[in-house]
Amino acid sequence: ARAQALATVLEPGKIYAFPTADGPQLLDLDVEEYTSRLPVPQRKTGAVTVEDVASFEAYYAKHSDQDTETYVNVDQRCITAVLNAHSQEGPRWGDHRLHLQLKTTLSWVAWTCNDRKWMPQREFAEFVEDHLSDIREPAAALMLEIATTFQAKTKVNFASATRLSSGDANLVWEETTDATAGAKGNLKVPTEFKIAVKCLELPVVEGEDPVVYGLDARFRYRIERGQLYVSYLLDDPQAVLRDAVLAVVGQVEGGLGIEVLRGTPA
Repeated sequence: ARAQALATVLEPGKIYAFPTADGPQLLDLDVEEYTSRLPVPQRKTGAVTVEDVASFEAYYAKHSDQDTETYVNVDQRCITAVLNAHSQEGPRWGDHRLHLQLKTTLSWVAWTCNDRKWMPQREFAEFVEDHLSDIREPAAALMLEIATTFQAKTKVNFASATRLSSGDANLVWEETTDATAGAKGNLKVPTEFKIAVKCLELPVVEGEDPVVYGLDARFRYRIERGQLYVSYLLDDPQAVLRDAVLAVVGQVEGGLGIEVLRGTPA
């Protein structure tokens, strides 16, 4: 009877049991070897990563439904939409996801990586010149003058520093031009300065200015064996970066009319 039975087309995605000469056998057609032969996938799956809000909103609008859930992990700067999340009626697979991975700008990375780092005066001068456009106070021209002065005094013996009643520091140096004579000068160094930096790498709408965030930086220096080392201390940069991420979350919530949950989906 088995020999005379007609062939039957099996449907991929299901499990079949059939007898053989060696006993019952199971055939699982819900594996890629068989499901890849289907004309279309059985359901939507995959993880898509985009880099700006417009792309996130476009993909979300195309594939989401009323049970889609969206989360933000502020520390990882990632917004995740679980497009086939569980519904009130029952569980769903939760394996179709959309990620908006926010990247920090090169300027932000440069300023935060050098935060609290002691640099030789020449290295600091070059750093300031490379990022002069980020400095707001004191004026960029003054900071440039300070930087180039530091660079020009590579053979200076920095003697002492006195603090003025205004709170600024007065740095005194002595430059030796020959073995028998010397020249002295004074350089007024600010105790702090202010910068404004674009935190996240996001496209700028035509006609609008990029969103920048201000930070206070406390200026520090020390003298070791006649050599000047310079550092700065940023005032809570992580809080500033969190504000920048949450501002993007606000854009997503306003653009899509959804609530973004704080946390990471399972």
